[in-house]
Order: sequence, then structure tokens, then C-alpha cells
Amino acid sequence: MDQLGAIVLFNKVVETGSFSEAGRQSNLVPSSVSRRIVDLEGWVGVTLFHRTTRKLNLTEAGRLFHQRTRSIMLDLEEARIMAAGLEDKPAGLVRITLPASLEQHIVAATAVFQDNWPDVSVGLTSTDRNVDLVAEGFDMAIRAGPLKDSTLRARKLAEVPRRLCASPKYLATAPRLTHPSDIENHACLTLRRNPGDNVWQFKDGDEVINARIHGKFMANSGNMLVNAARHGRGLILSPDWILASPIARRELVTLLPAYPPYPATSSLYAVHPYQRFVPPKVRVLIDFLIERFDKDYDWSADTTETLLAAEVKR
Repeated sequence: MDQLGAIVLFNKVVETGSFSEAGRQSNLVPSSVSRRIVDLEGWVGVTLFHRTTRKLNLTEAGRLFHQRTRSIMLDLEEARIMAAGLEDKPAGLVRITLPASLEQHIVAATAVFQDNWPDVSVGLTSTDRNVDLVAEGFDMAIRAGPLKDSTLRARKLAEVPRRLCASPKYLATAPRLTHPSDIENHACLTLRRNPGDNVWQFKDGDEVINARIHGKFMANSGNMLVNAARHGRGLILSPDWILASPIARRELVTLLPAYPPYPATSSLYAVHPYQRFVPPKVRVLIDFLIERFDKDYDWSADTTETLLAAEVKR
């Protein structure tokens, strides 16, 4: 049995979720894929998959085997890149996952980036969940901190100010708001994936003030929250990458400037799974994003102009 080939195929089955799709990508018929996985299970000495007519799930042993072998697959990819002599020539596709609230800024940034590195292609996937980069075949992710402990390598892109805001429509009929303690009387907009985060914090000099929040609108993305705020649904506490544009358009108003949010900023990171050798296409893109999103970056800028300028150059 070709053990390495079988391990590669096993990881492909896990990534795609089916024997047939793994076979299609490997130019094998499903029966051949199934036979090779059975041979692999015989070699390992355990059952790797629960097989049903509807779904394919890893066994506990299969999950452990996948966790250990996927790092081997990554090492192989790094070795392939090094052997191909690509160290000094960024080229190829960079697959990136990012939160929906950052779409406009990252799309505009990659348009400028590709003017400088035309041999690098970019594939963006917008999602607010934390994607398993290795299992799902991504080169990097843009994430807002604090980061959870993981085997991923992280580089900070920016520290972005956070603000408390609401629309003029909401404020016209809302209760008084002169101190963070008044927030408990207001409708607050919160992320559904963090249902336990029912406290917003603010600074009063050296003192941290806890404000209990309540509200009847929750969402699983920042874009939905800011749209709800624009339509007068309540208070929003978020970073400038999502608030700066509606503030500049006067759709939202900054509140309680004497009591800044705590922490005052939210960190943006680029994370990737590569350990010893970072592909040049990934390295130069991260370097570019760090330079672009420096402390002077205007998060309220109209990114449409950037995209149009990049299109004209092409």
C-alpha cells in the first residue's frame, strides 16, 4: 500500500466530506477511494470513519489521526514550494477567510496589492465563524482579537479604535445618556455568538465602569448590527472598521466621548498555518496589509474610489 498517498487521500476525504468529491479531485472513482481508505484503516489498525447512507463522520481515532497527519500535509506543501524554487517569486492563489464586516476594506486592499504583485491571485471567503484553515484549505485568515490559543501563526495588522454609537433617529426618543450607567435603560445591539457578553466596559480616568446591557436585537455579524443601528434599533459598540463610514455620513453619532470604551481598541490579525516556511505569496500579502492598515489608515474612506483606481490601472 502507498501509505503516504493513502494519508493524502484520507485528508482529502476529511476536507471535502465525501468519498466522491475526494475521488473527483484525485481522478479516482468513489469505489477506489473507499478501497484505499479501507486499506489505510487496516494499516492503522482502527476504523477512521463512521459510514452511514447520509453522512460521513470521523471516529474518535479518525479525528486524532487527522489532527496529526494534516500537519504532515502542510510540511509536504512547504517542501514542495521550497523545492520549486519559489522563495523569491510570489505567485499563485492565496485563499483568505475574513469577517463580513471587513469585506470592503480587504477587497480594496487586495485590488491595490495585485497591482504590485500581478502573479498573485486572491480568493476571498466571507464568514464570521473561525474556519479551520488547514482542514478547509485556506492560506490565511483575517481575525479580530483577542485570539484563541492555537497552532496558527499570527501577525498584527492594526489596532482599531472602538466607539459607542447610535443613530439620530434612535436618540430622538431614547432615554437620557450622560454616563455609562445610563446604558442599562437603552436597547443594545449584540453579537449572537457571544450571548454571555452582557457587560460593556468603559474608562473613567483610571476606573473601569461595567455597564449592563439589554436588548431585543441580536445578530451573528457586525454588518447586521451596524445596519440595525443605522435604522434606529439601539446602541452599538464596535470598532471603526465598521462604524467609521456611517459616522462620516452622519448616519451614526459617537456617544459618551468622556468615557472611552475599554479596551479602547480592537486588534486585527492575519493568521496562517505555516510554521517553518511561509509561502512568498502569503508573506508579501501580509506585509502589504500591515503597511496599508497602519495608524494613519482612514477607516471611513470610500473604498469604491480605491477599487475604481485599481480597475483603471488594469
